[in-house]
Amino acid sequence: DIAITLLGGFAATRGGEPISSSAWRLRKGRELVKLLALASDHRLHREQLMDALWPEVDPAAAANNLHQVVHAARRALGADAIELRDELLTLRASVDVEDFERAAREARRAGSTGAYRAAMSLYGGELLPENRYEDWVGPRRDEIEQLRIELEAKLDASDGEPLSGLPPQASSFVGRSHELRELLALVKRTRLLTLAGTGGAGKTRLALELAREAEPAYAQQSAFVELAPVGDGRLVAPAVAAALDVGALPGRSTLEGIADFLGARTLLLVLDNCEHVLLAAAELADALIRAAPNLTIIATSREPLRVAGEVVFRVPSMAIPDPGQRLAPEELLRYEAVQLLSDRASATVPGFAIDSENAADIARICFRLDGLPLALELAAARIGALGTATLAERLDDSFRLLRSGSRVGPTRQQTLAATLEWSHDLLDEEEKLLLRRLAVFAGGFDLAAAELVCGGDGLEVAVVVDLLARLVEKSLVSTEHLGRGRRYHLLETVRLYALERLEAAGEEVSLAERHARWALAIAEREGDSPGLDREAANLRAAHDVLLAREPQEDLRYCVALAPFWMRRIDLREGHRRLAESLAAAPERTALRAAALLATSAIDFRAGDLACGAGHARESHEIATELGDPQAQWRALQRLGEFAVSYDEGSNALRLLESARALAQREGLAASQAVSAYSLGVARWLLGDLAGAESLLIESATSFRLLAGSSERIVSPLNIAEMRSSDASGQPGLRIVFEETLQPFVEISCDTAVGYVLANQATIARVREELGRARDLLDEAGERFTRARDERGQADVLVRRAYLELAEGSPDTARECLERALGLRRGMRDRRGVGMALLAVGLVETVGGDYGRAEQPLSEARQLFRRAGDRWGLVSALWRTADLAVLRGRLDDAEVALQEARSVVGETERQGWIAVTVATLAEVAQLRGEAGRAQALFEQAREHYLAGGSEAGVAATDARLQSLAKKRQRPRKVAASRTGGTATTKRRQT
Repeated sequence: DIAITLLGGFAATRGGEPISSSAWRLRKGRELVKLLALASDHRLHREQLMDALWPEVDPAAAANNLHQVVHAARRALGADAIELRDELLTLRASVDVEDFERAAREARRAGSTGAYRAAMSLYGGELLPENRYEDWVGPRRDEIEQLRIELEAKLDASDGEPLSGLPPQASSFVGRSHELRELLALVKRTRLLTLAGTGGAGKTRLALELAREAEPAYAQQSAFVELAPVGDGRLVAPAVAAALDVGALPGRSTLEGIADFLGARTLLLVLDNCEHVLLAAAELADALIRAAPNLTIIATSREPLRVAGEVVFRVPSMAIPDPGQRLAPEELLRYEAVQLLSDRASATVPGFAIDSENAADIARICFRLDGLPLALELAAARIGALGTATLAERLDDSFRLLRSGSRVGPTRQQTLAATLEWSHDLLDEEEKLLLRRLAVFAGGFDLAAAELVCGGDGLEVAVVVDLLARLVEKSLVSTEHLGRGRRYHLLETVRLYALERLEAAGEEVSLAERHARWALAIAEREGDSPGLDREAANLRAAHDVLLAREPQEDLRYCVALAPFWMRRIDLREGHRRLAESLAAAPERTALRAAALLATSAIDFRAGDLACGAGHARESHEIATELGDPQAQWRALQRLGEFAVSYDEGSNALRLLESARALAQREGLAASQAVSAYSLGVARWLLGDLAGAESLLIESATSFRLLAGSSERIVSPLNIAEMRSSDASGQPGLRIVFEETLQPFVEISCDTAVGYVLANQATIARVREELGRARDLLDEAGERFTRARDERGQADVLVRRAYLELAEGSPDTARECLERALGLRRGMRDRRGVGMALLAVGLVETVGGDYGRAEQPLSEARQLFRRAGDRWGLVSALWRTADLAVLRGRLDDAEVALQEARSVVGETERQGWIAVTVATLAEVAQLRGEAGRAQALFEQAREHYLAGGSEAGVAATDARLQSLAKKRQRPRKVAASRTGGTATTKRRQT
């Protein structure tokens, strides 16, 4: 019963009880245990231990030292924990490292997302950080770190793998065999099964076990949606979309997006805790059941959803004994409630067993708690402190009070309320105070958050950690390992009860405000860090508080959260919350100007360029009224960048030049450098390579002068679009989309130099100055490495891959892209992953392996669809169509291009419409459909003309003239044009 923890730091327990640091009389005693725990079979020869612990001590002294250390370790762990036989020392203990490695092996074998998640849940942090510089730890630490990276990469790449979203359970499933059999039969006959019952009846755990048993019938495709933290019915569909990793597309509601994703997919969806958002959950379930023929939903709720076709299963209490029967221990254990109480008590009280002395008390406890699983688990947690007799007696007192009070609610609800009341009454005053204050967290918290929000005003910050540990022990707070730290949350039933206590104490308003201030601080500190994802429910709750009480502060809050919404592609939620905040604070302040600019970025990513420009213009008007040159510059810069995106070349240059002139006039050095940078990219897109490079060099020089400055900037435009030839070699009709045009990422002036150099490298590559391009990328990469900027490192790797491709080295290009994908997956940079996948598809196409090219392109299409990334999806569809043409699959090319045309819609980006229509014309021509090809080329010409693209107009004119000449010649057999020999001549850039 000895357990050794090495991940995250050394710890040991005996019989479930921690062994205190004072028990280790000698420090080397701990080191001995660590060495044995890491050894194969936990066994080492005594000489190996002496060499490791005392390498420079003579053998006799080392042997004496070892004897003393073994004695000290046995005193701490127990005499039988370390065995010495035949010169070999063996540790008798379980070790967390082995549990993690075993789970990782099982995950590799199973290959499911659920298995990978289960393995990662056992990772407690770095191996023995206190021994970081010891030689004997290094190799094993590296192995475990590589294993962790592999598991996280598998999780990040699991879009195309079985969707196994059922959370792992920390404790065993006890009883319910009859209910489970009945439910397994029901779930085969219905598509909406609701497990209804009172709080604490065990609905969630039963639903999870049912889903786990039924999952194989759904090809391991399942998803679990926890609705308890969702306080607004409007957020039910976004919560489901997040669980399914479904993003938004313009013109489609979140619900429609989910329905599109599900389609004919076979999936088992668990909606947990529907009661407080009943109408929204019911409407969603009804719509999805109608839209997705192979979807089955299991819902848990305190009342039925009342949707057509719903089958309701009332979850009963567990079977309980009659305490008047005086049953023997073995007879008691036939009852599920007794089994559960015994199982959970055994986990907290070593050696606990039901015997003739405590049997009557156990029967009374189960009977008084009506067999409610939550109540039984809470009671089991108290057996160690109170014993069964006192516990049964105290429950009697609690229920006597309840019976004499109101009987309006259902009996089991009253019973659970009494159980919670009883559990609360067993706490001391400080524990009660912390418990009710913790209820302000909507989606969990860490220790630092608990100390900051709940400490003070009668509760010393220093005691919060101890109080929290005590609440965890008493099963009122749950905990989970998260990397190197822990995260805590209240069971929802406990949280609702604690909220009532908070309100009764008159602390609700003050705690909500403190919680909102904490959320504002982490939003401003974390920015677009992936670590902010876990606080999504808390962030929403804080927004509601700030919106109602401090609208100006809510504007500041929403500006801080804009990068978070954009990285997660929560575009609809971000736009809605910014709109609410702007409506609540109409005063034309600097904060409003900033919020409008943040909204414009979300508009752009969602594909609504006109709306985004409107918000940027209003931001500029306010900044002008306030006489704020920095804010004026930001808005002008954004308008110029949007004009670049519209393909409005001359207007883009005018706006960006105005922004640059303003920065020069006001002495805004960093802003002036950014404007030069963006002007360089705009010049590039207009075909002025020399002008572009001159401006980029100017920008780099300016940023170098600002190196070391604390000023941060929003990254300017990127060289993203490459123009290349069409299927016949005519220039100007194609766009190869290599990178993100507008990253909207905050960077330092020093880091900006690296991005300028990377863009200069792209220009050098297009000019076929490949050696210079390599030198520029080397310098950019060195800067990003020094700055530990993984985003920049990945950017350089992708650009290097295109360079290797231009030099005829597809294998090296592939290696670069694999490294870039690893970095971007680690950062959860969804758009960056998609762009790298497009590059992988191009590398495989150039290499002639068309079959391998399809996989990354398919993954990119899925990713962009789910993310609601309009422009990324169009680019993926273009490359898919090109690949299909190369393979002679003209029908597939047509399908991809028609989807691209639908996604582009009637956008302001005329060039994108023109490219899509012109490519459709090429496919029509390859089919021998000359008349249709001519009509499509004429449409493309009109769009190029509307977008001001002279090159595009000239190219389509040339195609139309060529087409007209061919139509005047005598008709030839056209069958060869539809075969598998079509080729696409493309400059690989």
